[in-house]
Amino acid sequence: MWVLAVLAFGVFWLYRFNSALKATPEEARKFSPKRWTKEQLKEAYDHVKQHPVDFLKHVPPAQQRRYIIVGGSGLVGGDIVLQLLERGQSPSSIRIADFAPVSRDDMLPKTSACDFVKTDITSIPSVEAAFSKPWPSSVSHLPLTVFHTAALIRPQERNPLLYQRVSRVNRDGAIIVLNTAKKHGCDIFIATSSGSVSITPPQFFPFWPWQSSPKGYFQICDERDFDLPIRPHEKFFANYARSKAEAERAICAANSPGFRTGCLRPGNAIYGQKTDPLVGNILREGSYVAYVPQVVQSYVYSRNVSLAHLQFEAALLPSSSPTLPACAGRPFVITDSGPPITFRDMALACETLSEAPFLYSQTQPIVIHIIAHIMESWSLLLARFPFLTSWFGWKETNSPINMLQPAVLNVGIHSVVDDSQARKKVEEGGIGYTPVATTLEGFCTQIGEFNEDVKRGRIPGVGLRGEVKGKDKVVRAAEEAKGLGA
Repeated sequence: MWVLAVLAFGVFWLYRFNSALKATPEEARKFSPKRWTKEQLKEAYDHVKQHPVDFLKHVPPAQQRRYIIVGGSGLVGGDIVLQLLERGQSPSSIRIADFAPVSRDDMLPKTSACDFVKTDITSIPSVEAAFSKPWPSSVSHLPLTVFHTAALIRPQERNPLLYQRVSRVNRDGAIIVLNTAKKHGCDIFIATSSGSVSITPPQFFPFWPWQSSPKGYFQICDERDFDLPIRPHEKFFANYARSKAEAERAICAANSPGFRTGCLRPGNAIYGQKTDPLVGNILREGSYVAYVPQVVQSYVYSRNVSLAHLQFEAALLPSSSPTLPACAGRPFVITDSGPPITFRDMALACETLSEAPFLYSQTQPIVIHIIAHIMESWSLLLARFPFLTSWFGWKETNSPINMLQPAVLNVGIHSVVDDSQARKKVEEGGIGYTPVATTLEGFCTQIGEFNEDVKRGRIPGVGLRGEVKGKDKVVRAAEEAKGLGA
């Protein structure tokens, strides 16, 4: 009898836990009370097509300065380069330092005159070479701004055993770049951190059946943690966030009147390019499986992020603030204008507006939690016993399912960004951040650019709806089966 009682309680507990994960706390609902509709999405898409979002009128004016953009081939770094050029910065005054050459379609025709130096930020000689390379005589005398945007993003790992995988790039690499920049006369240094730095892991376990949701299932993303001692490792959602926090402390601590520093925390996920891990990823995959579609989160468009970097620079310019401004040596959280959205809103936008095949489905959160713990256990087994790889060839899978680990669930919670500090005027301690695009406008712009890429055959294996090519066969078959089931 007692065995049946234990089993019954176990089933009841699983049911209550699953139900709690599917809930929306009232605090989150207040920030995002309305859901996107297909009609609203189509209307916004058509509007953005006819009237593209104009960032240039909000970008600070061109400066008589040199620029090194570390990570300048990537998402945020690439957008910084483009906005610098669009505002009239001379290409000869811009240097891209990155491990990978520029490959973005929107950058290739515009950045050919900019200098590029292949750079490994974990190597002091490599970074030194990027900074010591001579500049054209027309700009060599100008003061130097460095935007450090390079990072290794592995949000699935939380165990300290795996910490060096990200810390060698995100912390140690950032410090190498920081020290080299200062050595070479840089007087403004701004780095891209992460809004996830302030997120603490929710208390999924223990969970009591009478709870409406796990403790910490809703959180506000801000900068208050920066004024406290850095948290223990286990109080960060993943190793990634811890590494960004440590880099952030080092960069802000280096601030001085002659070497003005600061960090930006994009919150919580950045989107904007076909290679980004959020919107770009699910558009390329042509499918999205949601386990908590109701979760409310703030997102930030990469062009809003690059704009924030240039506005932060303007706030730190000695010509603008002869005395050290209050914003120097601090991090600032930033997000899009407009309300936060849900995962279902994001999927609905892709499902409605993408001209490539797209399949949306849902599964139970408890299933995802079980799979996540299995995947983490496998990764840690291989890390603790390396001979399993050398002797038997056992490896972590390269499949996207490897990303599905408890750390990702820790950040997949209701989280709303409060960027009120960044939006304050410089004289009030802010950076004068003025986001231009709403998340709705940003999504519509990105999906529109994706559709153009699909039409031009720029995305391998992805075609228009109705075409059958590569993986589209699977997606199309799934869509047809779904239709028959309906």
